[in-house]
Amino acid sequence: MPGRTVMLRSVLAFTVVAVLSAARPLDSGPTIRLEDLSQHPSVRPSTFQVTYHVALTGLRWSGWGAPVAVSTGTLDINTCQPTCAEGRHRLLRHAELQVRGVRIDQGRRFYRQYRVTGPALTAADRLAYAHWTNAYVPSDFR
Repeated sequence: MPGRTVMLRSVLAFTVVAVLSAARPLDSGPTIRLEDLSQHPSVRPSTFQVTYHVALTGLRWSGWGAPVAVSTGTLDINTCQPTCAEGRHRLLRHAELQVRGVRIDQGRRFYRQYRVTGPALTAADRLAYAHWTNAYVPSDFR
């Protein structure tokens, strides 16, 4: 009977693996990345460098992989007054980073555009950041 026990365990193990594999959601396709000035493309990044003096931090994403993905975090704006080294930082909580569209670069998919919105943005901030802007891809830095 030891041979039969080993065989039953093998069949049981195969069945468990098959059931678990069937229960996993199907892959919706190739991964979509997001590139910023840091030149480190990533999936669901926790930070996004808008300019050398403006960044979003603490990002929490929803809808990644959808036509539009949305994250909420803190917009950190260095005022660069009197200089960037001495500038104070304006921290705007509940800022929203939206990304959309897909662009293929070097065989990989990247979100194509982004914009920053949120209730704490002033009219000047909205004018500077709330319009759709082309996102970077690795080829932009070569």
